[in-house]
Amino acid sequence: MRLCAAEIDSIASLGGSNSPTESHGVSFEKPCGGSYLSPFWYVWLPTEDSAKTVAKRSLLIKSFLEVWGEGATWEELLASIQAYPRERIQQWCMPHISFKILVDGWGRAVKQEQQIDIINKFDFLGLQGPIKMQTPDLTLRVIIADPADNNGLPKVPYRIYFGRDVACSDRSVIHKYGLPRRQYLGPTSMDTEMAFLMCNQGQVKKGDFVYDPFVGTGSILVAASHYGAHTFGADIDIRIIRDGKVNKAGKRTDVWDNFRDYDLMSPVGLMRADAHRPPFRANLQDIFDAIICDPPYGVRAGGKKSVAKSHKITCAETHIPSTDAYTFEECLKDLLHLAAKHLKLGGRLVFFLPSVPGVDKAVKTTAHPMLAMVANCEQPLTTRYSRRLITLQKVQPYNAELEQLALSSEQSLRPPTKSIHEVVYESQSKAQESGGASHLQRYRGKLV
Repeated sequence: MRLCAAEIDSIASLGGSNSPTESHGVSFEKPCGGSYLSPFWYVWLPTEDSAKTVAKRSLLIKSFLEVWGEGATWEELLASIQAYPRERIQQWCMPHISFKILVDGWGRAVKQEQQIDIINKFDFLGLQGPIKMQTPDLTLRVIIADPADNNGLPKVPYRIYFGRDVACSDRSVIHKYGLPRRQYLGPTSMDTEMAFLMCNQGQVKKGDFVYDPFVGTGSILVAASHYGAHTFGADIDIRIIRDGKVNKAGKRTDVWDNFRDYDLMSPVGLMRADAHRPPFRANLQDIFDAIICDPPYGVRAGGKKSVAKSHKITCAETHIPSTDAYTFEECLKDLLHLAAKHLKLGGRLVFFLPSVPGVDKAVKTTAHPMLAMVANCEQPLTTRYSRRLITLQKVQPYNAELEQLALSSEQSLRPPTKSIHEVVYESQSKAQESGGASHLQRYRGKLV
């Protein structure tokens, strides 16, 4: 739920205040039973239009429901609806307002004949308009949460919810931009859903200037371009940007094809650059609205930085610059410096931080005088390791002296584990001996 809450808050505050601590009128409350894993949460938003705006762009919610009633039994549910302010219901009971009632089961299937019986329970509402199954004016929804047999779902108490659909999410971008539909992919291409989620966290909007210093095959920039941003990317491996690869049909493809195929605005530029030695002029500051990236942390690909080697370049066109290992701790410091200096005030840095399940989420995950924490959300990947989606916001102008003082202190940002590669690939017996057994539980094959 933490990822979902962070996304809702980011979208709701899009275009608003630059303060990362301001609530923007959004608040959350756990549902009945208080289970953090429950998919049913109470959310308060400033207006109904705010809910529609969030739902239109959100990837992690299914819908916003104005709850007219809820209960552990049908009697309790109907009594709850009777106690709901009558004027809130009567406004939807006019003869010209078409409607439909849907019955959803969570953790169980609801048979057709059962659905009809359930719908008939709500005759007392006095709905006078015509029934219209396609695009009605009013959609009422019954949700029966009943994971009695578990079915791989989190344990939540039996509960029946009833209310009006305010807004439903549109996840069509996941299919449209799905990786199987891309011409040019690599082993570390960012998952489509996560790329769009990162852009939501970065509050990317039309006209923004978005930078990915580890651009790879451009998955994050594709998502940013979908939202109308001008994009710019860099990668230390010039072959990814310059050469591309030959597909099964014998056609050479590259990063630019991923933008042309979707009729998206191509990046302003893609360059071979080293994140350890940014190519920007020393006096250049405050140029990006968002920096969004997935730094290499040594699981599928390790980090690299440029090094000087004493050998003669025989052909400039085919020359591949020499590189050396680039630790994630170095990468993290460089990334914070890049954001502190080159983000506009109020701009956001969004990136993944490798982690280990059970490690305190607050352990030195951020400490920079120019950057404030907006969100820190864990995404479990296996029982051995996870990653955290970190969102930082620039809250004051760049100051080199303050930055150096902070980076040299014990409060500077550090990854929760020094070698994620060792954690991932250590033997199972060694992991158990070292206390590496995860506290996480599996639900339908996923760790939560």
